Amino acid sequence: MKNKKFTKSNLTNLAIIGSGPTAIYLLQYIYTHLDVLKKEIQKITIFEKREVLGMGMPYHPKTTDIYNLANISSEEIPILQESFADWLRHQDGETLKKLNVGSEPIDDSEVYSRVSLGHYFHDQFKAILNLLREAGIEIKERPNCEVADISWTKENELTITDSENKKETFSTAVIANGHEWNAEDHKNAGYFASPWPIHKILPAEGEYYNFKVGTLGASLSAFDVVTSLSHRHGKFTKEKGNLIFTKNQNAPDFKIVLHAAEGWLPHLQYEQQEPIREIYRHFNRTQLLDLIKENGFLRIEDYFDELCRPALLSAFRNDGLWDVVGKLKEKDFSFNDLVAMMTEKHEYVNSFEGMKKEMVTARNSVENKIPIYWMETLDDLMYSLNYHAELLPAEDHQFFHSEIMSFLMNVIAALPLQSAEILLALYEAEAIELKAGRVNFPEDAFEKNRTKITLETEEGNSEDLEYALFVNCGGHQKLELADYPFPSLVKEGVVSEASAGFAEETKEKKEEAENLVEDKGEKQLKLSGIAMDSSYRTINSKGEANSFLFDINFTHTSGLRPYSYGLQACSATSLIVVESWSAEIADDKNVGKTIENITELYEDMEEL
Repeated sequence: MKNKKFTKSNLTNLAIIGSGPTAIYLLQYIYTHLDVLKKEIQKITIFEKREVLGMGMPYHPKTTDIYNLANISSEEIPILQESFADWLRHQDGETLKKLNVGSEPIDDSEVYSRVSLGHYFHDQFKAILNLLREAGIEIKERPNCEVADISWTKENELTITDSENKKETFSTAVIANGHEWNAEDHKNAGYFASPWPIHKILPAEGEYYNFKVGTLGASLSAFDVVTSLSHRHGKFTKEKGNLIFTKNQNAPDFKIVLHAAEGWLPHLQYEQQEPIREIYRHFNRTQLLDLIKENGFLRIEDYFDELCRPALLSAFRNDGLWDVVGKLKEKDFSFNDLVAMMTEKHEYVNSFEGMKKEMVTARNSVENKIPIYWMETLDDLMYSLNYHAELLPAEDHQFFHSEIMSFLMNVIAALPLQSAEILLALYEAEAIELKAGRVNFPEDAFEKNRTKITLETEEGNSEDLEYALFVNCGGHQKLELADYPFPSLVKEGVVSEASAGFAEETKEKKEEAENLVEDKGEKQLKLSGIAMDSSYRTINSKGEANSFLFDINFTHTSGLRPYSYGLQACSATSLIVVESWSAEIADDKNVGKTIENITELYEDMEEL
């Protein structure tokens, strides 16, 4: 990361693009840092393309469904003005019913509906805005106002243009606009490039899908499709403690087919000893800095050997997985070896039968408060690596994405037990199946009112399939600079593409890499998204940090922050930005300039 100049941010007239959880946490930390920021921030304008501010796309009732779960419990959510569980406890029975929340006592470790979490965020948003207004900061809310473009003036100001071509000028902007689903649907062929908004894939009232429905992916998004469609094509009942699914008589041929490359279903929800992640829980700042080589790189295998291995040894001992402990004691047992070993433990001839077995362990963990230490520890360690990923060379970015990431997402994006019960009920009713193999779309994929796919298995076999309804749940793809949503910033060179240099100088290594870019005569690997410094200042085409433009949209920053997932990352990212402002004002310090500065902030802040 390059940072030639340091100009302090002018926060007098601040724009925030987006009003979802990341923006809400940003506003929360502005409020908690008012002792320093009050004299600097005079006005905050919040842009939101939807009618209601302060919910976020995944939790908005126009985007999600009453049957979709939040996939996170209250104890895992960084507290705003009050916890999610406490907010639920304050709601009356009628409100809880509308939010699809049961009347039984609210549990901090329980997972509730996604729309209920959206209403919680909305109330917290309103409360924080009231506090900021009471403190004397002018707040402007811009509902139904989609930002179409942002341009830079030579006075280091930004002009924001909305979709109606209205323009406003600001001293600093923070991009926090969350999820963007811009891929094209082919409705005539029954193909949807994403499940969102979920209502677009639902049958009209009184109608049914009496055929097979396909999904690309078996992720948490795919299970949103599963829950939404299954509740509309049958009934779930409890019999002797087991969930039973009975198909609607009008849809005897209804069935959901999940397509997953490896044929995996996610690991299940587990009890955690420490539900909130910490960057330096298992090692300290000095230990991390000591691993940086003379060329400025942190090698991922060194990170695994020196920092992960000791913590994981302790975790696997606590879990009683002595075969893994024995392997980890071997010096040549690598990160990749661990992934392969734990993957093998999760692989089953029939993933649904495997889920049945894992359900016993998961239920015991959650109901009896018995942590599964290795999962929690691995998540902690990858969370920490994420906030130092700018130190990784190109080779390790490639390794992380090709060998590690799919395993991590399968392990860490844990499926709530309620969702697992639904899946198993559908499996017993022969209303769901899982097909392993990579999905390809032929040239005529979207012709003749159906979606055609070709499924290629690891054994080299292929199968042609057709669906009347097929939903792509594969998530966000790599963001190219040309697809950055604010074209003037690209054209003006205000933002640049993220990249990583190579640790090995051999010509062979560089030729093996795809997507190379050149920087000062040296080849680098192009990463997803845009370049930024450690405090989320965007980096311009000259390699200089922009003090007037911050981007905390995880899609935009995924190249240099590849493991930023969930609400804890929303909170941490926003806190880093606000702390960087505070350090500028109070200490005349640029925390994003060097790894020593940013890691000092990580170490000093309890919330990180």
